[in-house]
Amino acid sequence: MRPRRSTWIWLGVLVAAEVTAFVLRRAGSDAGCFLKAVSVLAFTILFWRAAVFLFRLIIRRLSLRLAFSHFLIGIVPIPLTAALALAAGYIVAHQFVATRMRREMTALGLSALSSAPPPPRIALGDDGTVRSSGVSWLPAGAKAEWLRDLERPGFVEAEDDLWLAIPDGARAVRLVDLSAPEAPWTQRLADATGYEVELILGDASTENRGLHIETNDEEGGVKLRSKNRAPAAPPRRPHDLPTPGRGWANGEWIHAFYLETLANAAEAERKTGHNVAILKATTSPEIVVDQLFHQGVAGISRIFWVVFVIIAAMLLVVYLVAVAIAFVLVASIARNVNRLTRATQAVARGDFSVRVGSKSRDQIGDLARSFDGMADNIQGLLRQTAQKERLESEIAMARTIQHKLLPAPEASLTGLSILAHLDPVAEIGGDYYDYIAMPDGHTALLLGDVSGHGLPTGLLVAMAKAAVATLIESGHRGSELLARLNEVIHRSTDPRHFMTLCLLAYDSATRRGTLTNAGQLAPYRVSGDRVEPLALPALPLGLFPDRTFPSRDYAFSAGDLLVFYSDGFIEATNAADDPFGYERFEAALRRHGAEGAAAVRDAILAALAAHTGARPQDDDRTLMIVTLD
Repeated sequence: MRPRRSTWIWLGVLVAAEVTAFVLRRAGSDAGCFLKAVSVLAFTILFWRAAVFLFRLIIRRLSLRLAFSHFLIGIVPIPLTAALALAAGYIVAHQFVATRMRREMTALGLSALSSAPPPPRIALGDDGTVRSSGVSWLPAGAKAEWLRDLERPGFVEAEDDLWLAIPDGARAVRLVDLSAPEAPWTQRLADATGYEVELILGDASTENRGLHIETNDEEGGVKLRSKNRAPAAPPRRPHDLPTPGRGWANGEWIHAFYLETLANAAEAERKTGHNVAILKATTSPEIVVDQLFHQGVAGISRIFWVVFVIIAAMLLVVYLVAVAIAFVLVASIARNVNRLTRATQAVARGDFSVRVGSKSRDQIGDLARSFDGMADNIQGLLRQTAQKERLESEIAMARTIQHKLLPAPEASLTGLSILAHLDPVAEIGGDYYDYIAMPDGHTALLLGDVSGHGLPTGLLVAMAKAAVATLIESGHRGSELLARLNEVIHRSTDPRHFMTLCLLAYDSATRRGTLTNAGQLAPYRVSGDRVEPLALPALPLGLFPDRTFPSRDYAFSAGDLLVFYSDGFIEATNAADDPFGYERFEAALRRHGAEGAAAVRDAILAALAAHTGARPQDDDRTLMIVTLD
């Protein structure tokens, strides 16, 4: 594994940028932001590529890949789960501490009603105005509808001091000054809860990122803004409360906040900018756990810890056993894979005799046995490929011989000219065309089609051509010639292979011809714009012995075109399985018949291509056009 070329380029950019910056600093000049940005970009890219390179290097081998995947699945979730448990525990502890502070604060407020001297009392009228008041900041006659809506003890801010408003009967409220030094309510709250407690006034606002709180100092990233705040009061610890110390359990690092909207939030925010009261508590995990599990019997919480430790130990043991089993399985898999690797390398060198021979009953063993079977199959396929290559060579030679058996596609004979087109669908086609001079001076024009494709068809075509040439040289013609050819084909093959053949014996001196047909499509005579099929129905050759075939004489004119064709044109279909048909074939003859044989051939092929489109050819297509001079 080598670094890519672009990696070297980025390395060069980083070195060049650092060297340039060093030279500029030595010269007393500022390197500028551009060089710093280039260095940071190059370093970031190189760092990322180095990480990717190391990762690929680690997982290159299967054993390391399996071990790494096991590490990702089995090891990585442990710290993530621990972090999740720690976060969840901190949230639970925070909510527990905050809720207890609010509960104890409410209890202290209610106990203040019976204290001596009692807290100042505010009496309200029916219209929400103050009838009588014991505080200077809320005189009689002032509007205080917020006190009328008070249903439980709530916080009130006045003159940058925090008060606790406690309902006292119908339309009456007692106010407790939580910041008063002569009545240390903060200390009482700290003693009741066991936490270090601090009372803070703040401003809460909702922003796009959530709730934002401002006060007058920095506490964990929270800005504090109030002028007066009660100093933090550490609890006076009784004998049963743990003493703070060091470490994660005894250290006081849990900070909990209870926030409550001021009862007079609208007025307080308008005057001082405060709208929330904050009870801040600082304590240790040991105190929170002791309070969570505290019961009337001392030491009962230890039972929960013992159960927790036992379950954790059992999980750890089970996990270690699972890790050991996993690594044993990984080693087994890696060993079998290494054997497979060596075997595949041997096969790559051409040694197909190598076998893995694994006895494992798992999927790796199945893979090894599949490899052995594959090696056996490859050896067999190599032998079959050699045989197939020999067969293909013989088929190619047979195709060449077949093409040489057919006459030239263009020829000029006495009184006529010939233009032929042959398009086989397979290596060896089954269509056949020919023109042969007969002993009596006539010219034999032939077009035939053998059923099927491939080598048997080609052999039957070759046999038929040889038999036709022999029979013509022997003086046979017309119906007699096809009858003898029928006997030869019937004896030489089975009924699955038969042949259709059309024979026209043409006399150029008299422009007359004798047509004999054996199941082949009727040829067309094209004379000007007139298209005439020379229909002569009959059975194909080779189906039955002792058959006769009809013949008919025709008189032709100079300039006539005789069009012989195979069924590959008529039966060619398009994507909708619509055949080309006789109508389209005759239309091409009618439109272009007066333009000559080449124009007719090109028109038929163009019309056929437009009709079939991209659909593959499924039969041989042979066309022979004879022009009578």
